Amino acid sequence: MRKWKKLGALGMASLMAMSVLAGCQGGQKTEQTTASAEAAKTEGAKTEEPKAGNGEPVVLRMWGGVPAEAGPQSVCDNFNQLYKDKGIQVEYERFVNDDTGNLKLETNLLSGDGVDLYMTYTTDVLTKRAEGNMALDLSELIARDNFQLTEYFGTLAEAYYINGKPYSIPTKLDQYGIVLNQDMFEEAGIEIPTEWTFEEFREIAKKLSHGEGQDKVYGMFWNSQQDLTYLFTYLAAQTNGGDPMYKSDKETSFDDPVVLKSVELINNMMNVDKTSPTHTDSVTQKLSQESMFLTGKSAMTVGPWIVRSVKDQASYPHDFKTAFAPYPVAEEGQRNYTQGGYGDHLSINPKSQNIDAAWEFAKWYATEGMLPVVEGGRVPASNTYNALEVTEAFVMGAEDYLDAETTQKILITPADNYAVPSITNHIAEIKKVAVEELEGIFIGKQTVEDGMKKAKARADELLQK
Repeated sequence: MRKWKKLGALGMASLMAMSVLAGCQGGQKTEQTTASAEAAKTEGAKTEEPKAGNGEPVVLRMWGGVPAEAGPQSVCDNFNQLYKDKGIQVEYERFVNDDTGNLKLETNLLSGDGVDLYMTYTTDVLTKRAEGNMALDLSELIARDNFQLTEYFGTLAEAYYINGKPYSIPTKLDQYGIVLNQDMFEEAGIEIPTEWTFEEFREIAKKLSHGEGQDKVYGMFWNSQQDLTYLFTYLAAQTNGGDPMYKSDKETSFDDPVVLKSVELINNMMNVDKTSPTHTDSVTQKLSQESMFLTGKSAMTVGPWIVRSVKDQASYPHDFKTAFAPYPVAEEGQRNYTQGGYGDHLSINPKSQNIDAAWEFAKWYATEGMLPVVEGGRVPASNTYNALEVTEAFVMGAEDYLDAETTQKILITPADNYAVPSITNHIAEIKKVAVEELEGIFIGKQTVEDGMKKAKARADELLQK
């Protein structure tokens, strides 16, 4: 598994101190890494430079879920400047990463119209697209150019192969944790946790909740209207590993004690403690992390993809500092894995008329071109990046609004025990069953016990087919 070289001890009192010690983070380009990369370029690589016809440049259409102004447009501008004499240019098309947006992308992929490259954000969707002829098997291109994914991303890259083949380049290091309002913690006399159990997390949420009605401040916002499977991907995974919905490829884990405790935790916080908005309120009021966390209506929220909004003071003005803590675990001593792995899977449309040019962009983006999106909160997965540059880019412009020490510790410094997914059997259908039964639980139509029992019976039946 890839680990960035550690050069010093962690301990930062300021951004400057963090920058000095940034060699502790992932992404440090060592002499060995540089030498191997250069060897691949000069000795093994036989890259075929795309040629434009009739003197016109090849124009690639790149689709992604991140707003253009949050880095992707700058990425494209940089690429277009570097590759203008090579006859390749790229245009960015933003799609909203929800059901409607993904359907629009897939419709264009299947028609072969308007998409050369695109991002996928979850493993189950990547699997569906690979198996549905919407993603190109990159094996031949990798072999042709001697662009070995394990050289740049470690053996963890192989965890995202579909049926043993690479259909994407993983570009982002995903390390998540609880996002918290550091000022609220300090005012309540609560230290930022470095380790905590479900029960401790629940009690802290109670201490941070206060007020009534429109003035209510919640301890936690689960963002459940966006995704109801956080308890598997972020809570149960800390103990059970990268396949928290499975015991095996023939049986689900919906009766597992840690899974049940995760469901109970969220249900209790929403419907018993009232320390989190209910799922019904989240859906009907169209709540978001921005509308809850950045307005001071919740002290904590579920995931740090909000970083780009934290930095956007024009749209989301606030005067508190955001910090990060690890996800809680069910019981003390049950932290067996780190939630994390790779995301932002960059794939090529097999129907593209510009596959060679798309491949050139994909390689460049993954290994050289990502710094503009780092400013929006995306950490590069490749080991070719300089750690100092990554750290400075991540907090740039938000030194007063992002706690440097916990940002580095939770989001940037790589781990060596990621909860990596390995089972994809009927994963989209299993997830759909889980969401349906969880929704029934969280809106009060069924108990945790009854809902999870139904989820297991339905999902296990799918796995027997």
